[in-house]
Parts: sequence; structure tokens; C-alpha cells
Amino acid sequence: MTPLKSCELELSRFFNKYHKYCASSDADDLKDLLSVMCSACEKLEKVKPVNFGKNKGYRALKALRNFATHESELLNSSKAISLSSIKLIHVEVQLMSLLPSDVIEYATRNLKSKQTVKFLKESTINYGKYVDIYPAIFNFTVDLYFEVLNHQLTIDGIGFESLTKSINYEIANGFPHHIKGKIIMLDGSDVNAFIENKAVSIDEKNEENSNALIGENGLYRFITEYDKASLEQVSGMVKEDKLYILNLLIDSGVLKIENGKVESTRPLSPIEMVIVSEHVESEHSIN
Repeated sequence: MTPLKSCELELSRFFNKYHKYCASSDADDLKDLLSVMCSACEKLEKVKPVNFGKNKGYRALKALRNFATHESELLNSSKAISLSSIKLIHVEVQLMSLLPSDVIEYATRNLKSKQTVKFLKESTINYGKYVDIYPAIFNFTVDLYFEVLNHQLTIDGIGFESLTKSINYEIANGFPHHIKGKIIMLDGSDVNAFIENKAVSIDEKNEENSNALIGENGLYRFITEYDKASLEQVSGMVKEDKLYILNLLIDSGVLKIENGKVESTRPLSPIEMVIVSEHVESEHSIN
């Protein structure tokens, strides 16, 4: 077997592991995913002009892989966002990969590279009690996907096929490929309490997905309703959270505001519409 073929097989294995991980409640799947990720990237660097050393997500996840392999347990758990919570929060994705914050603190104390510590903090979301590393996993998986396309590699398996459908859907609708991943509580309540009391297990989320419609593109289509009470929650949000959502829409390319005119590449949710409207009105009143 050639080094290139071995690399392609390992990459296929990674995308399949990622696909499985997103639908699994098994804590060991994270360790397996990180291990295969490092193996696949090391093989890719040997056969193609690729260097993952400056990739924040890769450096952060590799550090966690090394910690889990050589020092201690990650004590990770996976959670998901149910549609029943959609009126309570603003979030980009429905999955969370949670580590206790003291595990992250312990792991970073033993890291020699200050840059790796910086990358770990920047690519994950720290909620206080918990650190969500899913944004790092998601974003690096996207980065690796485009490296595969760039080098015209042959990757087989349901994991790569599923990700291709998602990427193509985003391209067709002008959606961003990467996420920031922060949960914003629309009522200003404690996000840690939400994680502990409102987030659901992966098994419960899988059951919810099984009842969802499947669109022509093979992706889930959820039908949700917003009532007046959900929109009134915006008035109770802190200014910083509103600004975060607004900047998220602008930075991701979803939203463009120029001279009071608003353009978006996708329909805005009612919560997003209220936040954008408030911003435009405040800018107009200042001018």
C-alpha cells in the first residue's frame, strides 16, 4: 500500500469516526476520534504540502489527545439542544462536547507551549463549570474537509458523504462553514444551569431527529414555531449578548447592513430579526 492510499484510508476513517461521534453517547468515542484525527493529519503532512501546526483547532485538540493518552481522563460528556429549548437560547449548532473546566485547567498547566494554551482557549467555549470543545472539533473537521478537496484525495464512507451534503447546502444558501459556537441565553439566565437541566442526551436528540422530516438534500428539516413571548425575551437580554449575535451574523457573511438597508443570505430567525431591527433603529436615531 502506498503512503497516499494509507493516508486516504485514515482520512476516511476519521470522517466516519466524526459522523459516529456526532450521534454517540459513548464517552470513549471522543478519545478514538482525536487519536484517528492526529494519525490522519500526520499521514497527510507526509504526502502533501500541508502543515497543521498553525491551525488553532488542530493544536488544541492534539493537546487534549496527548493529555488523554499520556496523563489522565478527559471526563467528557456529550449533550444536545432539543427543539423544546429553541425559545430559550440562540445557538449555531445543536451539539456540545463538554469537559469539566478543571480538566482543561489541569491540562493547560502542563502545556509547555503558550501558543497552544492560547489556541485551546480561543477555539473552545468556556462557560465556567464546563468547556465546550465541539466548536474546535467541528471547525477543524471543516478545515480538513477542504484540505481533502484541495489535494483531490479519494475519500470513501458515510462520514465524508454526509459532510459533503452539509457543505453543499451551506454553499447553495450562502451559509458560513465555520462556527463560533457560543450559547446565548435569551433570558439572561445561567448557561451552566441550562446545560445541567435543559440540555438533552445524545440518545434523546437522536430520537428527536428520527421524527424530523428529511429534505431533498438529505438534511433534517425541523419545523419550529415562535410565539410572542419568545420575541419579548429579547428585551431581557444583556447588550453584550445582543451584540454577539449581531456580530456573528455580520462576521459570518450572513448579514450585511449598509446605510440602514439590511441584506441577508438566509432567512433570519425571529430573535435575530428583532436584534437586527433594534440595531438599525438605534443607528438611525443616532444619525
